[in-house]
Amino acid sequence: MVETRILTEAKMSMGEGPLWDVDAERLHWVDIFEAKVYQCALDGGDLKSWKFPGQSISAFALRKGGGTVVSSGAGIHLFDLDSGEAQLIFDPELGEGYGFNDGTVDRQGRFITGMADGKLIAAITSGQTDNLNPTGNIYRIDTDLSVHVIGDPIGVTNGPCFDAAGTTFHCNDSGLRRMYAWDYDPATGEATNRRTVTEFTGDAIPDGTTVDDQGYLWVAAYHGGEIRRYAPDGTLDRSIPVPAISPTSVAFAGPDLDILVVTSRGGDAAEGDGRILTIHGLGARGIPENKFG
Repeated sequence: MVETRILTEAKMSMGEGPLWDVDAERLHWVDIFEAKVYQCALDGGDLKSWKFPGQSISAFALRKGGGTVVSSGAGIHLFDLDSGEAQLIFDPELGEGYGFNDGTVDRQGRFITGMADGKLIAAITSGQTDNLNPTGNIYRIDTDLSVHVIGDPIGVTNGPCFDAAGTTFHCNDSGLRRMYAWDYDPATGEATNRRTVTEFTGDAIPDGTTVDDQGYLWVAAYHGGEIRRYAPDGTLDRSIPVPAISPTSVAFAGPDLDILVVTSRGGDAAEGDGRILTIHGLGARGIPENKFG
């Protein structure tokens, strides 16, 4: 039987980026607008938080040597939780209207993060439906901290993730409401042969995503109040309602990676809005997430 629980009483302005550390057995996530990293046990206990010295955190990953790597605004930083110090390692200098959004780590320990294209968002918000041409980049940060553009231009990067083999890269364009897949070369980190897995209609927007050990995609349906599971060919397998109007991201957690953690946007009227939710009894297992480095 599927059961959804509220993990902690803490409320986020915009919860994002849930990440289970299989080594420490601790759950991490961020509050984007408060620029905070959170950590707790899977029962909600031992809750801790750290403030990033910037206005926001849009993506977050753990480092193998300790500390974290984060995307914030138009820059990528190394962030030491203990000292609170952040080191800028990349600024694309693309000018006004661009900022980093979601991110992940590939199976080789490289950090993948992409842009939100402010011009595209403004066009969509104004009601434009034709000639929408994304110009945001997806970047790969190698373990030597060199930076490379990969894949195809994107509007709003969300839900980047990899299959177990690390040979398929998934990423959503929330601006165009499409879930994409690329062939990914583990040796070079290049992403080619983009195809559309599925496209959302109605109010729901594809947001944060993860892949289970069967290769199925679990995606937070922002504005849709549910989590959806898609087969690799884009067939909708199941939908699970959640007590949050705008779930933002998902991750498998727990010793058996069989508990789905859901972050969400705050400020709405549902019981779970802004809370960290856990879904039990799904009968699915995730894949351990890698660390950067």
